[in-house]
Amino acid sequence: MNYKSIIAKIKPKALQIWSFLKKHPFKSLGYASALVVSFVILLFVITYFGAFGRIPKENELKNLKNPLTSTIYGSDGKAIGNYFLQNRSNIDSTQLNPYLINALTSTEDVRFYSHHGIDYKSYARVIIKSILLQKSTGGGSTITQQIAKNLFGRKKQYILSTPINKMREVIIANRLENIYSKEDLILLYFNTVSFGENIYGIEKAAMRFFSKTPKELTLAESATLIGLLKAPTYYNPRKNKNRAEQRRNTVMQQMLKYNYITKTDYETAKNPLVLKYQPPEKTSSLTSYYKEYVKAEFDKWAIANPAKGRYIYDLDKDGLNVYTSINPYVQKYIEKAMIRQIERLQDMMDKNWNSVTTTGGKDSLVKKLVESHRQVKTLLKQGKTKQEIAQFIHQKKPRKYWEIDKGYILTSQSLQDSIVNAITRLHTGIIVMNSHNGKIMGYLGGIDYGFSQTDNTQSQKQVGSTFKPITYLAALENGSDPCDYYDNVLRTYTEFENWKPKNANNKYGGSYSLQGALTHSINTVSVSVQLKTGINRVINLARKMGIISDIPQVPSIVLGTADISLIEMATAYASISNGGTAVTPYTIEKIENHDGTILYEAKPTYKGRVASKQNITKLQKMMEGVLTEGTGAGFKNYEIPFTIIGKTGTTQNNGDGWFIGCSPEIVVAAWVGTQDKRVHFANTYMGSGANTAMPIVASVFKSLSSWKKPILSNFEYDIPYFPCPAFSDLPAQEAYAFYKNDTTYIQQLKIKDSLLSIKNVEMDSIVIDSIKTIKDSIVSVLNN
Repeated sequence: MNYKSIIAKIKPKALQIWSFLKKHPFKSLGYASALVVSFVILLFVITYFGAFGRIPKENELKNLKNPLTSTIYGSDGKAIGNYFLQNRSNIDSTQLNPYLINALTSTEDVRFYSHHGIDYKSYARVIIKSILLQKSTGGGSTITQQIAKNLFGRKKQYILSTPINKMREVIIANRLENIYSKEDLILLYFNTVSFGENIYGIEKAAMRFFSKTPKELTLAESATLIGLLKAPTYYNPRKNKNRAEQRRNTVMQQMLKYNYITKTDYETAKNPLVLKYQPPEKTSSLTSYYKEYVKAEFDKWAIANPAKGRYIYDLDKDGLNVYTSINPYVQKYIEKAMIRQIERLQDMMDKNWNSVTTTGGKDSLVKKLVESHRQVKTLLKQGKTKQEIAQFIHQKKPRKYWEIDKGYILTSQSLQDSIVNAITRLHTGIIVMNSHNGKIMGYLGGIDYGFSQTDNTQSQKQVGSTFKPITYLAALENGSDPCDYYDNVLRTYTEFENWKPKNANNKYGGSYSLQGALTHSINTVSVSVQLKTGINRVINLARKMGIISDIPQVPSIVLGTADISLIEMATAYASISNGGTAVTPYTIEKIENHDGTILYEAKPTYKGRVASKQNITKLQKMMEGVLTEGTGAGFKNYEIPFTIIGKTGTTQNNGDGWFIGCSPEIVVAAWVGTQDKRVHFANTYMGSGANTAMPIVASVFKSLSSWKKPILSNFEYDIPYFPCPAFSDLPAQEAYAFYKNDTTYIQQLKIKDSLLSIKNVEMDSIVIDSIKTIKDSIVSVLNN
């Protein structure tokens, strides 16, 4: 059926309807009006019952006036943080002055004291003037409706967002009016309304703009703050003084109109606006990262487990006690390790950074960033000369600089200096997980929450060679042996767009055993292993191990080209660490309400085995080689008296450095890098995971190894070593057979085995001697 035949069928009916409309205009208008009214009523009813988002019940709204603080506790049962309703302070009615109240009601809701949350006259004005006469008269929302919007926000709907949100606010406003007096509602409004600049509440606003308490504000100051509520950015008195003065005068005219002030008061207060602005001081914070993670985990639980009456628990106002697996000692270890390492690395980065991905290198990048700066673009528009602009760019003056563990400090730097400092800033993410049950013991999402709210344990990044153990485990599961050899050949894969994977050391030739290729992170061999094993088999294993991020179906995933989060990688390594069981990471162990009633107790979630115990053990032994003679050999310098396994990871151009280390009980994972991926270390070693991330992980394990009751233990293997060397000059087809039958090599293995036995005996004797010494010391003390 074509469109002409469709039109032919519709046309008669359309003409029929048009004829009826012309004959019966009033009846048609009545039908249309009834239809619109019916639709509005239906929309209101389904909104009331939560079809477009849950509407808080009255018992929930009762907590708004005095919201209770929720507390989170560490694994030792001591408080480590709090949650409260917005970043605001609560004042009582005695701390307000009449200017504020009168300015608010005369400007925002003149009939506030006579309506019950809905001002029907105001809505009629909006309909007649704004809709029918197309004149701007402002909205019809009452103060109570604005409280609803301030506290519960507006939800984006697929259609009719504004009317649906207005209806939600009307319903909530009506419930608020049933609970609170008008005085309480005024106070609730002043304590929750946003004044811009991330300021909530009149107390913070008065202090920010005028360095006064609300009670100390003058008429002009009160009117200024009430005036900016209409559009906090547009009428910001610091940024837009003239607009703020005009809006202040409008507010005072309203106060004059409704007899709250006299003409003399009005004229006297019209003086030029004087601010005493207090800039916000961001404070250094490392705990906020895990607080946000705990809150996200809590919110997920709360949605799935509503209380009676479909009430959703809220950390910010329900006064709950949340017990977590965060270990205060472990948290302290990772924070100290981060501060020490980032300070060292930042000094190196400042002196040795580059941008090889940018045409023209780092000088070109800096030039582009400077030219695109807002102030420089303004000078260009003003017609300033190149010399004047250059002077502006390079002129040094005190500027704020964020220093680790301290916050902002003033330091002499030019505009160009500040831009370079911003793009070369190093960031990090660190997580410590109990590999047996998935409990998160330590969590650090960045260098400082006050400086950057990006959580680097959650954000996805290319993982580099830390992905290789997953591919190698899949190979072992597919029948490969740690002593299978692969040629170390630089190949071009025409079937993958002429892709040519290179080794980090640019050395080729000979062959590597499977264990040797992982130990030394040989890319050419890893790709061969990936292709032989199968991309889908590797991806399926990654899913079993807890990786949920998208993994492209390309062989380069073995080199870590997939974007995966640090917490996912730590979870995957936990299944290697614990012997092959998949776990689910979590941090909330118990939730109690303010009366002590237990609302939730966690039970570790196990997802079955990811691989056979035999192959997991082989992989563990292979990963031990990474830290004894491979890319992570520097780990030995930390002299940790326990067997630790792990893997380094470095992405292209040294942009991301990774290291994940494991004991049988613990996984410690760290990432270090810049947020701007055009910026990286100029030196290959400097940007490697072995130099950036590994020292953090090693430091944490060093601290854990000093516990009086050891939390760490050693991995146990069936064999002390693999009966094949990591590298051979022979081709892969000849290497394994040669070493399996070569008498010289077999003799070397026997000697190596004997030396290991002697070393173990020596260690045992050292331990025995140490115990005897301690025992003798205790006896001596007791005797004295």
